[in-house]
Amino acid sequence: MAQSLTRASFELHQIEPILSWAGTSGVDVDGLLHRLGIDPDRRANEPGTQIDLVDYYRIQREIARSFDDLTAQLSERKLLYQTGTFVVTQIQAAATLQDAIRSLASHFNMMHGGRYNYVRQTDSMLALVVDDSTFPYRFRDDRALTHFVGDALLIKTHALLDSLTGGAAGRALKRVSLLRNRHDSGNGQLQFWQVPIGYGHAAYELIYDIDIACETIPSTPEIDLTADGIFARVIRHLEAIAPSFDARSFAVRTADLISDGLETQQAVARNLGVSVATLRRRLSEENTSFRDILQESRAERAGLMLAQGTSVTQVSEFLGYSDVRAFNRAFKKMRGVSPAAYARSSMETAQA
Repeated sequence: MAQSLTRASFELHQIEPILSWAGTSGVDVDGLLHRLGIDPDRRANEPGTQIDLVDYYRIQREIARSFDDLTAQLSERKLLYQTGTFVVTQIQAAATLQDAIRSLASHFNMMHGGRYNYVRQTDSMLALVVDDSTFPYRFRDDRALTHFVGDALLIKTHALLDSLTGGAAGRALKRVSLLRNRHDSGNGQLQFWQVPIGYGHAAYELIYDIDIACETIPSTPEIDLTADGIFARVIRHLEAIAPSFDARSFAVRTADLISDGLETQQAVARNLGVSVATLRRRLSEENTSFRDILQESRAERAGLMLAQGTSVTQVSEFLGYSDVRAFNRAFKKMRGVSPAAYARSSMETAQA
């Protein structure tokens, strides 16, 4: 795919119903926005603030984690957060882009319990069709929001396919079809597409060249198939194909990359385009350190897992601690209580 000349973005007010719902349901939305380098006050004072589209997927990931719901509460029908692992495992086994698309359509339908995805094929093209006309959107009555959510889902789907097929989806993409009309407002996210866009269609479509779709693709190296890993893969892929200057602090950007799965100073520094020494210096200037940010990120992730009922031992192993005692000490230092006590408190709060 050709690199975007203009960074895809959206206006903060476009997702206000999502943020409001999450806030009233217990998510610390202001804290979430602050971690992404977005001033929470702008929700009320500057709702037209332009936000990088990649940050929408970061917001979606945090909400999905909080509710243990892969749909991030966009659907009335909850999907456990780790459900996506099954779908990506199937796509990863595909020998061609065509196989990957058919697998994705079939297994997403299985997950959601309806025929929302299907494949259309001619002698020259292969189309993944996403028909959300009967999908149980939580915000079904908000046409502008459902169009934005649909646009973002199509981008995420293509980015996932492109990353899992070694760029074949990007090379094969010929055009896309959207539900929205050409002159509808709130279309900054469409800057992502570098192919012709069809407007006012009855369903979403990703339309690919059939010859490229049938080419054998290189086998995908072993990847993180957890839901976190899938979100991280999409986010990194979008960053890679649409780079731009990032004005956020080094601390915020480091925390973001750690959340995306990069947990070594070398990996973070490389992603930021600086040396390890420069990364350490810049973080020190911001009165923090890589170790502090890593510990806070792990504590936050641990808290979410414990609140969802994951055992202390499983959380300890997932986060890579040498043993449960080391995890207990680290967590208690960060949160002031043991992991077991934190889990009990979370369960009591949820039942209250």
